[in-house]
Amino acid sequence: MQPIRTERSTFVLRTPSAEVPDMPGERVKPGHIRSIWELTQREREAIAEGLNIELDIFGEPIPAVSLDVTHEGATLVGTRAILIADRFMATDGRWYIRLLSEGGGELGISKAYRYGWSAWLALRSLKRILPTVEISPS
Repeated sequence: MQPIRTERSTFVLRTPSAEVPDMPGERVKPGHIRSIWELTQREREAIAEGLNIELDIFGEPIPAVSLDVTHEGATLVGTRAILIADRFMATDGRWYIRLLSEGGGELGISKAYRYGWSAWLALRSLKRILPTVEISPS
């Protein structure tokens, strides 16, 4: 993994060791610095296979740290569904279209349709629209 400069990077932390790379970062607020790291393809595959990430901290006292996944500075390879639409019949006997996040969280439900074919037509229209929607991380 290597730290990378992104559009939010405001400084570079220079390190005295050749083994530890210089680290571009962003000062979010006093005491909070964010750095974005890019994984190699081999590291991505290893994580997908179940390997873990190791965090080495150089310095004492040990500061509070966190790791997360971000779109910042990333170039996505391939596509994946992040929004899913399906239709269902509720207990009231009417048909609805449900929009779900990739994790299965419900984002919204349509108005009620009296007939299953009406909901199917609406779902088909929605599925045509969804692949053309571009969503950029904020």
